[in-house]
Amino acid sequence: MAIRREDYILELIEELQAFVAQALSQRDAGKMGEALMTMVRAQEKLFARPMAEFAALGIDEQLRLLTLNEVADRARAKVLAYASLLTVGGKIYGARGRPDLAASAFQLALYAILTAAEGDRPRAGELQPAILDLRSRLTDDQLNPPVRELLARMG
Repeated sequence: MAIRREDYILELIEELQAFVAQALSQRDAGKMGEALMTMVRAQEKLFARPMAEFAALGIDEQLRLLTLNEVADRARAKVLAYASLLTVGGKIYGARGRPDLAASAFQLALYAILTAAEGDRPRAGELQPAILDLRSRLTDDQLNPPVRELLARMG
């Protein structure tokens, strides 16, 4: 049973990577609406439910929903996959001329990555490049208090 679950997670990650590649290709072709719809489909695949069921939830509740009944490594992988999808979404919003939505997506991605880093301190260093990239996309005044707090705790 555990092997099937591992196979499922690996297949899910591969599918999400294909969605990301497709969305970035669409973005590069100037098809921003299609790129955003591809990202919606990817998030629905990750959450295994329609976007309306998770989009209105706060980020902590979204992360809880993603990791419910998952062992630590799979939970971490799903949170990091979500952060990756949010990051790509931010890039698409930026390319669409929506810096406000881009900043929001980047901040949610940063929060998710910082949460994963805090939950697994021994492997937190692996996430530094992604944290630094997202941090560089946000000004200090754009950071919400929970993100600032996580950054401070991570030192």
